[in-house]
Amino acid sequence: MTQTRREFIRSSAALGLLTAFVGAPARAGGQVQMPIGVGTHTNGGPLVVYMQEHGLIEAASEAAGIDVMPEFQDFQALLRMLQGVAAGQLHYGMLGSTPAIRLLATPNPAVPIAIAGGGLDFPVQVPADSPIRNMDDVRGKTVLTIVGSDLHLQWANMLKAHFGTSDAAEVGITMRNITAVTELWEVHDGIDAVVGLNPGSFGAEERGVLSTLMTNYGTTGKHYDGPEGQGAGHTLDWFKNAAFAPEAFYPHRIWWAVRQQFMDEHPEAVTAFLVANQQAASALSQMSPTDVTNIIGDHWPQSASVEARNAVVDATTWYRRGWSWITEGDAGTLSGLSEEKEIFETALSGKMIAEILGRGADVTRAAYEQVGQQPAMDVMTDKDAGDVRGLPQWRVADWQL
Repeated sequence: MTQTRREFIRSSAALGLLTAFVGAPARAGGQVQMPIGVGTHTNGGPLVVYMQEHGLIEAASEAAGIDVMPEFQDFQALLRMLQGVAAGQLHYGMLGSTPAIRLLATPNPAVPIAIAGGGLDFPVQVPADSPIRNMDDVRGKTVLTIVGSDLHLQWANMLKAHFGTSDAAEVGITMRNITAVTELWEVHDGIDAVVGLNPGSFGAEERGVLSTLMTNYGTTGKHYDGPEGQGAGHTLDWFKNAAFAPEAFYPHRIWWAVRQQFMDEHPEAVTAFLVANQQAASALSQMSPTDVTNIIGDHWPQSASVEARNAVVDATTWYRRGWSWITEGDAGTLSGLSEEKEIFETALSGKMIAEILGRGADVTRAAYEQVGQQPAMDVMTDKDAGDVRGLPQWRVADWQL
């Protein structure tokens, strides 16, 4: 069946759209049904569009002698996707670290099996005419973000690095939640600063609506004025206090997670999915950022310029790496991030994370072998790569989280 880019992704703004899958059999007439939750507005979107447009999941499945029917459903509210995976309405979900950590803490967690995105910036922005020029100026102010999300998690890490506490209330900061993601790219009465996400935040700055104060990468924005200097591009002196420096305040990852039951019943289908994901990551990483943004098209509507979209692509984890496997370093970020008490009720031990991700060792090893064992092991364990890496998921028995 041929579909256009706009047709293939079903919008799931309401969870009710998922009810058709509740209790549905995994096979129908010998065909494996594969409902997949995605967020094309994130930097995992190009992988999804490329896999669909080139039929990579179907091709990898056919090569394995199975018949699958991928059913992509797009979520602007990623909490709904988390709920769909937890309820068994989706077999796969594309989850940021915050929902992934919450999912791993449940009695029957889905299993992270690959990197779907990551490296996003969640810039702290202020109105273009704001007198707020640095982090000290935010003390006592009101900040808008998606409370309890990856954005909030970055903000908590930023607060802790600067003020020594991740509790905004301790430094007089009032947190406000949004009702729609587009609110992150607007000026609001009573709101002094916004923790947003790209590419939408890029777009807000391009339109002159908001101006960037600081970035997730520990650098200043053009609105900054402080000890490090004026304007964009300076490294914040207190970034060295960040738990995950020098990568970022928050080492952002987007994870492909699969339901344990589906993986147990159809390991060959999960392996085919992983093969397709790696093929997409490899192909896209060899393209120019402009070509990648052309593929994602109108799924990134909030940023007008090619330059801004290209910056998002350049920072994307799978684009920089050229591969999509989960490593020990990636898994370790989940454990460290879960200790943030302002966001999570339960911290995850390294042992717990290794045990859960170990359930995906066989399918990930099989996929790695099917794509010709790319990349080489020394690439995945490169300590000078600029992001945390290590032995891959199928070597989980050797991890030391």
